[in-house]
Amino acid sequence: MVRFHDSGDWAAKSYRDRLYGDLRDGAVAGLLAGGVIMVLFLLYDVLLFTPLHTPDFLAQALTGLGPPATDTAAGTKLVRMAMFTVLHLMAFIFLGIVLVEFFRITERPKTLLSGGLYGLTACTTLFSAALHLSGTKVSLEPGWPAVLLGNFIAGVVMAGFLKARTPQQE
Repeated sequence: MVRFHDSGDWAAKSYRDRLYGDLRDGAVAGLLAGGVIMVLFLLYDVLLFTPLHTPDFLAQALTGLGPPATDTAAGTKLVRMAMFTVLHLMAFIFLGIVLVEFFRITERPKTLLSGGLYGLTACTTLFSAALHLSGTKVSLEPGWPAVLLGNFIAGVVMAGFLKARTPQQE
Protein backbone atom coordinates (compact mmCIF):
# COMPACT_ATOMS: atom_id res chain seq x y z
CA MET A 1 0.00 0.00 0.00
CA VAL A 2 1.37 3.39 -0.96
CA ARG A 3 1.36 5.99 1.84
CA PHE A 4 1.40 9.68 1.22
CA HIS A 5 2.95 11.98 3.77
CA ASP A 6 0.66 14.23 5.70
CA SER A 7 1.65 17.77 4.75
CA GLY A 8 0.83 18.92 8.29
CA ASP A 9 3.39 16.50 9.74
CA TRP A 10 5.94 17.51 7.13
CA ALA A 11 5.41 21.22 7.83
CA ALA A 12 5.69 20.68 11.60
CA LYS A 13 8.91 18.70 11.17
CA SER A 14 10.30 21.35 8.82
CA TYR A 15 9.45 24.12 11.29
CA ARG A 16 10.93 22.15 14.19
CA ASP A 17 14.15 21.49 12.24
CA ARG A 18 14.46 25.18 11.34
CA LEU A 19 13.75 26.21 14.94
CA TYR A 20 16.41 23.84 16.32
CA GLY A 21 18.85 25.08 13.68
CA ASP A 22 18.13 28.68 14.62
CA LEU A 23 18.57 27.94 18.33
CA ARG A 24 21.84 26.11 17.67
CA ASP A 25 23.21 28.86 15.40
CA GLY A 26 22.17 31.59 17.84
CA ALA A 27 23.77 29.78 20.77
CA VAL A 28 27.02 29.25 18.86
CA ALA A 29 27.03 32.88 17.67
CA GLY A 30 26.51 34.03 21.26
CA LEU A 31 29.28 31.77 22.58
CA LEU A 32 31.67 33.06 19.93
CA ALA A 33 30.81 36.68 20.72
CA GLY A 34 31.13 36.11 24.46
CA GLY A 35 34.47 34.39 23.94
CA VAL A 36 35.78 37.21 21.77
CA ILE A 37 34.77 39.77 24.40
CA MET A 38 36.50 37.76 27.13
CA VAL A 39 39.72 37.65 25.07
CA LEU A 40 39.52 41.37 24.26
CA PHE A 41 39.12 42.34 27.91
CA LEU A 42 41.93 39.97 28.88
CA LEU A 43 44.19 41.72 26.36
CA TYR A 44 42.99 45.09 27.67
CA ASP A 45 43.92 44.06 31.22
CA VAL A 46 47.29 42.64 30.17
CA LEU A 47 48.16 45.89 28.39
CA LEU A 48 47.40 47.73 31.65
CA PHE A 49 49.42 45.14 33.65
CA THR A 50 46.32 44.05 35.59
CA PRO A 51 45.45 40.58 34.24
CA LEU A 52 41.90 39.41 34.99
CA HIS A 53 41.01 42.70 36.66
CA THR A 54 38.06 43.47 34.35
CA PRO A 55 36.25 40.13 34.76
CA ASP A 56 36.85 40.24 38.52
CA PHE A 57 35.59 43.82 38.70
CA LEU A 58 32.51 43.04 36.60
CA ALA A 59 31.85 39.87 38.58
CA GLN A 60 31.89 41.84 41.80
CA ALA A 61 29.69 44.57 40.34
CA LEU A 62 27.07 42.20 38.93
CA THR A 63 27.00 39.57 41.68
CA GLY A 64 27.76 41.72 44.70
CA LEU A 65 30.06 39.03 46.13
CA GLY A 66 32.63 41.28 47.79
CA PRO A 67 34.88 44.02 46.45
CA PRO A 68 37.95 42.79 44.55
CA ALA A 69 40.28 45.24 46.32
CA THR A 70 39.67 43.81 49.80
CA ASP A 71 39.40 40.19 48.70
CA THR A 72 42.28 38.15 50.05
CA ALA A 73 40.86 34.65 49.60
CA ALA A 74 41.82 33.34 46.17
CA GLY A 75 38.98 30.80 46.36
CA THR A 76 36.35 33.52 46.71
CA LYS A 77 37.77 35.39 43.75
CA LEU A 78 37.88 32.21 41.66
CA VAL A 79 34.27 31.29 42.49
CA ARG A 80 33.10 34.83 41.76
CA MET A 81 34.86 34.88 38.39
CA ALA A 82 33.60 31.39 37.46
CA MET A 83 30.05 32.47 38.29
CA PHE A 84 30.45 35.62 36.23
CA THR A 85 31.88 33.66 33.28
CA VAL A 86 28.86 31.34 33.24
CA LEU A 87 26.45 34.30 33.49
CA HIS A 88 28.38 36.15 30.79
CA LEU A 89 28.22 33.25 28.35
CA MET A 90 24.55 32.54 29.13
CA ALA A 91 23.71 36.18 28.42
CA PHE A 92 25.51 36.04 25.08
CA ILE A 93 23.78 32.76 24.16
CA PHE A 94 20.46 34.50 24.83
CA LEU A 95 21.52 37.53 22.77
CA GLY A 96 22.64 35.29 19.90
CA ILE A 97 19.31 33.47 19.82
CA VAL A 98 17.42 36.78 19.87
CA LEU A 99 19.56 38.04 16.95
CA VAL A 100 18.81 34.91 14.89
CA GLU A 101 15.10 35.39 15.48
CA PHE A 102 15.36 39.11 14.70
CA PHE A 103 16.95 38.34 11.33
CA ARG A 104 14.37 35.60 10.63
CA ILE A 105 11.31 37.66 11.56
CA THR A 106 12.38 40.92 9.90
CA GLU A 107 13.95 39.17 6.89
CA ARG A 108 16.71 41.77 6.98
CA PRO A 109 20.02 40.91 5.38
CA LYS A 110 22.64 39.69 7.86
CA THR A 111 25.12 42.54 7.60
CA LEU A 112 27.98 43.23 9.96
CA LEU A 113 26.70 46.76 10.52
CA SER A 114 23.24 45.61 11.59
CA GLY A 115 24.92 43.07 13.88
CA GLY A 116 27.16 45.75 15.34
CA LEU A 117 24.22 48.06 15.97
CA TYR A 118 22.33 45.18 17.56
CA GLY A 119 25.32 44.49 19.81
CA LEU A 120 25.59 48.14 20.69
CA THR A 121 21.94 48.40 21.70
CA ALA A 122 20.94 44.94 22.95
CA CYS A 123 24.18 44.02 24.73
CA THR A 124 24.48 47.43 26.34
CA THR A 125 20.82 47.38 27.40
CA LEU A 126 21.16 43.92 28.96
CA PHE A 127 24.39 44.89 30.71
CA SER A 128 22.88 48.13 32.04
CA ALA A 129 19.77 46.29 33.22
CA ALA A 130 21.92 43.71 35.01
CA LEU A 131 23.88 46.46 36.75
CA HIS A 132 20.66 48.19 37.74
CA LEU A 133 19.02 44.98 39.01
CA SER A 134 22.10 44.06 41.04
CA GLY A 135 21.72 47.36 42.87
CA THR A 136 25.38 48.12 42.37
CA LYS A 137 26.23 51.78 42.24
CA VAL A 138 29.40 51.65 40.24
CA SER A 139 31.27 53.75 37.77
CA LEU A 140 32.77 51.32 35.31
CA GLU A 141 36.55 51.08 35.48
CA PRO A 142 37.08 49.98 31.86
CA GLY A 143 34.86 52.91 30.96
CA TRP A 144 31.77 53.10 28.85
CA PRO A 145 33.67 53.60 25.58
CA ALA A 146 35.38 50.22 26.07
CA VAL A 147 32.07 48.54 26.97
CA LEU A 148 30.28 50.08 23.99
CA LEU A 149 33.08 49.12 21.60
CA GLY A 150 33.12 45.59 23.01
CA ASN A 151 29.37 45.26 22.57
CA PHE A 152 29.59 46.54 18.98
CA ILE A 153 32.32 43.99 18.24
CA ALA A 154 30.22 41.24 19.86
CA GLY A 155 27.33 42.09 17.54
CA VAL A 156 29.64 42.04 14.52
CA VAL A 157 30.95 38.61 15.54
CA MET A 158 27.41 37.22 15.95
CA ALA A 159 26.22 38.64 12.63
CA GLY A 160 29.38 37.47 10.86
CA PHE A 161 28.87 33.92 12.09
CA LEU A 162 25.18 33.94 11.18
CA LYS A 163 25.94 35.36 7.75
CA ALA A 164 28.51 32.62 7.16
CA ARG A 165 25.92 30.00 8.19
CA THR A 166 23.30 31.31 5.75
CA PRO A 167 23.14 29.31 2.51
CA GLN A 168 24.01 31.51 -0.45
CA GLN A 169 21.26 32.13 -2.99
CA GLU A 170 22.29 31.45 -6.56
